[in-house]
Amino acid sequence: MMMPRMASMRQLTTTFGINCSTIHRKAGSTTGHNTHRRKLATVVDSKSSHFDTTYDVVVVGSGGAALVAAVTAAKKHGLSVLVTEKSRWFGGTTAFSGGGAWIPANHLQPSLGFSDSKEKAEKYIRGMMGELYDERTVASFLENAPKMAKWLEDETALGWTGVPMVDFYSSAEGAVPGRMLLPKSFDGRKLGRTVQDIRYTLQGWKAFDSMQVSAEEIPMMTHPFASLGSFIHVVSKLLRYWRDRIRHGKGTFLANGNAMIGSLIYTLQQVKGELWNNSPATKIIMDGGRATGIVIDRKAQGSVRVRASKGIVLASGGFGRAGQAHLYGPREYCMSPASNLGDGIRIATDVGGTLSKPIADSALYVPISTYRPKTGPVRLFPHFGQDRSKPGSIIVDVHGKRFINESEGYHQFGQEMRALSMDHCYCIVDRRFLRKYGLGFQLPAPYLLSRTLSQRYWVSAPTIPELAKKLHLPVDNLTATVRRFNKYAIKGEDPDFHRGERLWDNMFGDLENKPNPNLRPCDQAPFYAVKLYPGNASTLHGLETNEYAQVLDKAGSPVPGLYASGNDNNSIWRGTYPGGGSSIGPGTVFGYVAANQIASQ
Repeated sequence: MMMPRMASMRQLTTTFGINCSTIHRKAGSTTGHNTHRRKLATVVDSKSSHFDTTYDVVVVGSGGAALVAAVTAAKKHGLSVLVTEKSRWFGGTTAFSGGGAWIPANHLQPSLGFSDSKEKAEKYIRGMMGELYDERTVASFLENAPKMAKWLEDETALGWTGVPMVDFYSSAEGAVPGRMLLPKSFDGRKLGRTVQDIRYTLQGWKAFDSMQVSAEEIPMMTHPFASLGSFIHVVSKLLRYWRDRIRHGKGTFLANGNAMIGSLIYTLQQVKGELWNNSPATKIIMDGGRATGIVIDRKAQGSVRVRASKGIVLASGGFGRAGQAHLYGPREYCMSPASNLGDGIRIATDVGGTLSKPIADSALYVPISTYRPKTGPVRLFPHFGQDRSKPGSIIVDVHGKRFINESEGYHQFGQEMRALSMDHCYCIVDRRFLRKYGLGFQLPAPYLLSRTLSQRYWVSAPTIPELAKKLHLPVDNLTATVRRFNKYAIKGEDPDFHRGERLWDNMFGDLENKPNPNLRPCDQAPFYAVKLYPGNASTLHGLETNEYAQVLDKAGSPVPGLYASGNDNNSIWRGTYPGGGSSIGPGTVFGYVAANQIASQ
């Protein structure tokens, strides 16, 4: 299987242009529309038709970008807001994620000891993007990002935790640690029954069915017997979880991306914002060239015509699962929700919005592994770096040779796999690594290996040559690769790929491992291997917009009343990626910008 190269304009316009046949056909089969509903959405003149209900603002989608737009409009500006979600679950791709937002010059960096500024961030972004740099949209992001983060913390239930995360290109001019903010955990019991409708996080980010774990809890949860405090915390957490299962049907401790979603929904509830799930938006209603309303399929009630007197914000999650629209890799390795079929992009292009020009990398890449349980769907684990960066891991290609710094940033890791036309590679570790750090779905000791072993999640062998045979790799190549790696790892050196020489590498290493947090020999039998695929977390390609998040037509003029944020909005990074949280960061910022712009009209 070869990774496809950059899509042609013809491919993209076929997928997202006026016909939008692939996405529309896929969306119709998913939502159960009748045949006539699968046809191209038409522009409706609101003067000759009625509306069933009216809001100031309608937001399509319910991920982080959508909810920030909704909360800003309702809480900051006092506007009436409807959030309409296609699927049963609120939260979009954000609910699957760690929830980190890349926010330069944020208000928490000084408390971490870091001095940042808009000027430093601009230098860093310019150096990373080169000729792809867009003056207006990047300037808008840098101006509004710290304002949004501070306003959310001051005025909503969303709290932030500052972390000393470094930028991907940590040695570049303008790089400053602390730009990624993580949402504080949230008590989902405050949401009442709505907590049951928040999208479940990925299997690798929780225990049991729905017991979520925050970043600060990971050391205690993975090593419950390390101290009395760890043991007490784990027991208390387990007791709460089982009480929650009885009372609420799921765990109510919300962490990471779920915490962002839960806290924003709670804030929206407090200001009487309305949320509809199982309610896909099917077409935009125009009046005199302006987007004035939207048609929503309320299933049992049929189609509802909703007037949006001030504006519509499209934040439906992009086109990650849209069949042939998936132009950047195998759809089965996409971590976007199954409902992300490009609906926002489709209905926008139906009324004159334009898809941006093709870019080299249309997705946020991340290597993933797959776990196939005896029952239920295949589960995906994103290897962002917490495991593969630890000392003792080796990643090799199908020839049994290293091809990359194992600690490379997840987007850059995927870019390299794509450049080499790789459809998989292998992460190899030894027993010491697996029992101390875990790997993907396999948690460290004292958690047992039996579950992942029985499902053949990993392959094991007592020697490297035997492991090579089981993986169908050249025995001599893999043996020589591991021997060379171990020879230098003892000294903490990697002359081939310079692993551990950057601050980014060290972020996910083991700081107690000397002399290099990312290197030690892989030499304690038995040995284990997990297959990694070229996965992706979300799309980076969407509607053409300006610095106010307004959707633009072919002439570059705004479509009045129509806005886009999140993955429906073309990424300001144009396929590059500056650091952890660089999807949620701009997504939420332009949701904030869109709401402010709507209120100012």
